[in-house]
Amino acid sequence: MVRSLEPDLSVHISRRRWRCVVDPHLCLSHDGAAFIRGLAGHAEIWLGPEFLNILDSWLLYDREPSALMWSKGGSPDADEVRQALRIWQGLRDTAGPGSGRLCWVRDAVRESCLPPGMDESLVPQWEAMAEALDGRLSRAVEASGPMVAATRDAAALTALLPGSVLLCRGGQGDPPLCHHLKAWHLPCRRLELVDDLVSIERGLLMQMLVEAGLAGFLWGGLRLVVVHIVAPGHSRLPLGHDFANGGEDGGFLAELEPRPVKGAWEDALAFWYDLAGEDYRGKWSH
Repeated sequence: MVRSLEPDLSVHISRRRWRCVVDPHLCLSHDGAAFIRGLAGHAEIWLGPEFLNILDSWLLYDREPSALMWSKGGSPDADEVRQALRIWQGLRDTAGPGSGRLCWVRDAVRESCLPPGMDESLVPQWEAMAEALDGRLSRAVEASGPMVAATRDAAALTALLPGSVLLCRGGQGDPPLCHHLKAWHLPCRRLELVDDLVSIERGLLMQMLVEAGLAGFLWGGLRLVVVHIVAPGHSRLPLGHDFANGGEDGGFLAELEPRPVKGAWEDALAFWYDLAGEDYRGKWSH
């Protein structure tokens, strides 16, 4: 018997994990929290500071879930919120810093949890983007409350993170996130499943969910909505640079008549589609 002198050949192919910002309405539903717990091992899960503040104050919301002030003036399902908060307490303990499963931004880089290789300038950029969106909140009917602030954080993160999608809880009509975006004067367009790009992305997302063993959530009735936010105006954000007071042309610029500068959220657009169409879920037989 002749044995080959060549070493065994091993080939490993890795794919970049999906980068998923999660909507607070999805996070605080029981099925949504359980779904995200399963997804955390297969995708980057991104959270904003206001949702983390909700988790930090979970005892308050466990006693009074109605204090969350749900969208459109409704009240959350108290039992759902309580169960979701308990799932999140366990998930934060097991998938927090160092695990690479949960990522988040907070008010300072040292308080944030960024994946390896992520530019730390994301934190001040996110803060500036969220503050710019705050300027639109005062024009909205629902301009306060922890869920509004958490939704703002998720929108700002999605607009900044390259290659990210925002996973939302769907329902009848537009998802709650789009309700907020429209109130903030940000156009929100529904995409049809027959769109070529939607078909490709949806297929890849579905494959990831099948590989993660999460298809049962969709079969069980969890409606997921995928949102993209395009905000080219984020490049206009001033991040500590006062161009009028620096540089050799400062005097020349000072003599010019000031021109209006578009805000960071001007020209922003949101697109969404239902990950699992109505015909995707089967009917139960009894």
